[in-house]
Amino acid sequence: MSADARSRGGFLGRFTARHPAAIIAGAVAAALTVNLVLWLAGLGLGGSFRFTEADGSLHTTTAPQGVITMTVLPMSAGLALAALLAAARKRRAVLRSAQVVGAGAALATTPETFAAGFDTPSTIALTGMHVVIAVLVLLALEALARREEAVRAAPARG
Repeated sequence: MSADARSRGGFLGRFTARHPAAIIAGAVAAALTVNLVLWLAGLGLGGSFRFTEADGSLHTTTAPQGVITMTVLPMSAGLALAALLAAARKRRAVLRSAQVVGAGAALATTPETFAAGFDTPSTIALTGMHVVIAVLVLLALEALARREEAVRAAPARG
């Protein structure tokens, strides 16, 4: 299957033709939306989103600000860095490596949620948020990789 055919069809095909900034912004917006829904669901199920300090006291949470900050900043920075490095080097391998690093970082920080002493609804919601970020990082970088492949194939057709 040609790069052009892959870029047009399917779920990712709709995003592949977009500018890299639009792909990144869309992925970050989608993650933020889902993560805020998970936060609201956690609250609805009795979650406090407060964690235990080293001295045993409960820390007052900054949610939803914390959810917004911890979703938007790392995702935006990581995806933008991967896109810039890939564009500068014209290498799809940069995006593939970034998929491993980005999704791995989101999932690797999940155990910290369990260790922080959150209540069960908060822990489940926060764990889900980590998974959402990992999945959307993979999808966004896949869309960027397919876009790069389609752009490279375009002059050859022409």
